[in-house]
Amino acid sequence: MNPTHQVVDEFGAVHALVKRLGVGGQGEVWLAAGGRRVVKLLNNGGNPESLRRQFAFVRRLDLHGIHVAKPIAVLKPPHVGYVADFLGEMVAIKSIMQAPSANLASWHIASGGLRRRLRLLAHAGEALVALHGRGVIYTDVSHNNVFISEPVGAAEAWLIDLDNLRYQSDPALNLYTPGYGAPEIVAGRAGCTSLSDAWAFAVLVWQALTLTHPFVGDLVTEGDPEVEELAFAGGLPWVRHQADTRNACTSGLPPELVLAPRLVELARRTFEDGLSDRAKRPGIAEWVERLHAAADQAILCPDCAATYFVTETACSWCDAARPELATLRITRWQPSHGRVEGSTRLGQFPVTRTPLKLPRRVTQGVPGVPGRELHVEFELVAKGVRVRTAPGCGAWAASVSRDSERYPIDERGRVVPKDGWMVFFDNPDLPQRIAVIGRTQ
Repeated sequence: MNPTHQVVDEFGAVHALVKRLGVGGQGEVWLAAGGRRVVKLLNNGGNPESLRRQFAFVRRLDLHGIHVAKPIAVLKPPHVGYVADFLGEMVAIKSIMQAPSANLASWHIASGGLRRRLRLLAHAGEALVALHGRGVIYTDVSHNNVFISEPVGAAEAWLIDLDNLRYQSDPALNLYTPGYGAPEIVAGRAGCTSLSDAWAFAVLVWQALTLTHPFVGDLVTEGDPEVEELAFAGGLPWVRHQADTRNACTSGLPPELVLAPRLVELARRTFEDGLSDRAKRPGIAEWVERLHAAADQAILCPDCAATYFVTETACSWCDAARPELATLRITRWQPSHGRVEGSTRLGQFPVTRTPLKLPRRVTQGVPGVPGRELHVEFELVAKGVRVRTAPGCGAWAASVSRDSERYPIDERGRVVPKDGWMVFFDNPDLPQRIAVIGRTQ
């Protein structure tokens, strides 16, 4: 396809194409001038009428609140494609998967480190979960179609290529990126489903974190191209198979360094149990929950600025001693009974001298994009733990032993002891989630 400098949409708007963001089997994705639109140019074989039908289908979908590049107009001939909304300063997630041959640790830290990668993947998964909740299949999850914030201080994730959305998929029309297709899709045995999306998402998670493909072990790396094709079709064991170690992997980042044990277990259920029986695969919602939980357990190294799991006694990247920390756990509060211990575990968090920012996902159980809003932050200080709220929010603190004596907290903050105190995220007279700091006895 020859580069096109500008295109015109069905409403007569002219879009100057300034940067190619990606290229795939269907065509190319370009950033339009202004940074708030993307243009998908389909290859010459694209069917304009089929695209218009798909565009009408997507336009009818309720995509409000989902971080997806929603199409807004189709292109006029001679071009076949469409224009979609976009968020500025975004790059394909593959940008954090293309590791340099040297200075890997410096690159990994400079591109946001472990905690940011976990959070980006969780946010991408939330968009897929929201689509599945509307009965829609994405069909082509890959490193080309997930876009993330370019600034390392941000953690937004958006899906592009919504011309792939389907309510159901005919096996004859299956679409996937090589390396991301579920075995039943590659073989043409079944159409795309939410569980084939889950397979592709699991591949993306493994590859983004370990920098290796879950089926590209040493056997594949050292073999002919046909061996890779066999692996991508599920004809070889994945790299961490419990019984068959033929395809073990010695490259990339060790899974123990970048994946919490429960994430490794989700991968095993996907690539081992779910290889031939897709019903055994975990859904993307389960991945999202565990990705957030893993990110919540990552702490910042004051020496090298890496993030690593708090279960380690020293930084996984520079061996500096783990910083001093307090613990915080989320539990439930019933005004008539007090703390409800032994209820469903809602999370435990390390509190260090780097502020722990709890969003409404944690404090109130709000899912998706609204759950990312900051509510309360905790910071370890010399005299205990400083607690403060986001502007316009309120909270209350109380000693576990005297829970009727409550002290208001606002954005100016309040310091409480690092053991035996709790923080209410809402009016203490209401049932809610609360944070319990440190030991309670």
